[in-house]
Parts: sequence; C-alpha cells; structure tokens
Amino acid sequence: LPPSPPAIPFFGHLHLIDKPLHAALSRLAERHGPVFSLRLGSRNAVVVSSPGCARECFTDNDVCFANRPRFPSQMLATFNGTSLGSANYGPHWRNLRRIATVHLLSSHRVSGMSGIISGQARHMVRRMYRAATASAAGVARVQLKRRLFELSLSVLMEAIAQSKTTRREAPDADTDMSMEAQELRHVLDELNPLIGAANLWDYLPALRWFDVFGVKRKIVAAVNRRNAFMRRLIDAERQRMDNNDVDGGDDGEKKSMISVLLTLQKTQPEVYTDTLIMTLCAVSTLFAKSPIF
Repeated sequence: LPPSPPAIPFFGHLHLIDKPLHAALSRLAERHGPVFSLRLGSRNAVVVSSPGCARECFTDNDVCFANRPRFPSQMLATFNGTSLGSANYGPHWRNLRRIATVHLLSSHRVSGMSGIISGQARHMVRRMYRAATASAAGVARVQLKRRLFELSLSVLMEAIAQSKTTRREAPDADTDMSMEAQELRHVLDELNPLIGAANLWDYLPALRWFDVFGVKRKIVAAVNRRNAFMRRLIDAERQRMDNNDVDGGDDGEKKSMISVLLTLQKTQPEVYTDTLIMTLCAVSTLFAKSPIF
C-alpha cells in the first residue's frame, strides 16, 4: 500500500475524515503526497489527487477500477448489488447496459421524450402564471428549486409508467404533481438521505449487530415501500397491456419504460424478470435527485 498517516486501533484513519471531505483529503495530500492510503475501519482506501495518477487509474487501467465498493447499506437498496449503478463489471452489468442503451435510451426514445418534457414545462409555466395573476399585486414568489424538482419527477413518472393522474389545479394547491409522482417524491426523500450518507456500520462491522440508531431498520422499511410502489406500477401496466392486447408490433418509442420491458418479457421471461424491471426503474428514479436540482 502507499504511505499512510498514523492510525489508531479499530478505527484506523476515520478520525482524520472531516467535513468537507475534499478539504480534509487535500490537507492529507499536502503532508503525504499525491497518492496515499487510508484505513477506514475495516476497509482500505487509496486516495489519488494527481491528474497523472488519476489518468493512469481510470484510463489506462480502467477495468481494474470498474467495480464499486459493496457496502452493506448499499446492498439493501440496490437489490443485493445487482442494479446498473452497483453491479460488478461483468456479463450481468454488460447485459443491463445493453438493455438500457438499446431499448430504453435509444436516440428515437430520447427524442420521443421531448413532447413529455415540453408538455410538463408548459404546465408548470401556466401554473406559475395563474398564481401570479391570482395575487392582488400581480406577482407571486416562486420556489424555483422545488418547481424544477417537481418537473423532473413528473417527466420521470410519465417516461417510466405514463403516469397522467389528474393534478390539483388550484393556484394555492400544495403541488401540481400526479399522485404517483408525489408518492415517488416521498420515497426518494426518505431513502436517499439514508443511502447517500456514510454509515459507520459500513466501516465498522461490529456495529451491524446493534443498529443503535435504527439506520438499517429505516433503510429496509424505505426500500420495501419503494419496491411495493414499483410492483404496483408494473402490475398496473401489465394489466393495461393485457386489456388492450398490446403486442411487440407497437411503436416502442411511444411506450413507457415498463411497457417496453414487459413486451420484452413475453419473449425472454428468464431475462426480463420483474426484479430486473424494478432494478432499471429504481435506477432511473435516481436522476430525479440530480445535484442540479
């Protein structure tokens, strides 16, 4: 391993990790060089802060660094590490990427979403205009961050499941999202802070047996609610397809993501399982929490 700062038993270098993380690593790099190692509890880490070394790692030897760490908290939320963003590089990951590239993110399907995006954007602008005209002064305060987040959720739900549930149109309504988009927002607000934070029991295995702060219990409960939500969407789309006698000859670019995958499931049920469909849909919901919002 590269050089490392002095460590303490059991905890390793966890006491050196402060917020903000990049500033703490920068201070350590000034003392120990552009490449140094850290022991974070039971896990080893190598910090690279040199552009040349980073290029060597992620360009020249990218396959060696292709896999993500398998944290126990992440395993709970990523279908035991089989989702597109957490699966190890190999046949399963390549199959997921092929499905996403060919069937879900083709140029025709991406261009087909322009109508959904423009329609949702027009709806948002009309709603803000009504709120302004309803005010005595002719102006209204707008929380743009919230509006853009709701816009992304609405677009996402229509792309995943063609969710077009009636919205609340009153100018003073709390939100103009569909019921499905509202439920998805609640799930993301509950789950993302739990899996996005650094959980000590990912680094200190002894803490996994105690769950002192109830983090594991909260993650499991939030994941169960997310999976139940995804199953309802899949079952509803499957029933709609059965009622309308939808087959593979329809225009795939006009179908929802779930509809496309269910159509493929009819020909290859052993590949396109409900779990795989839930996995791809769950990964798609992460885009709604993009840092831009």
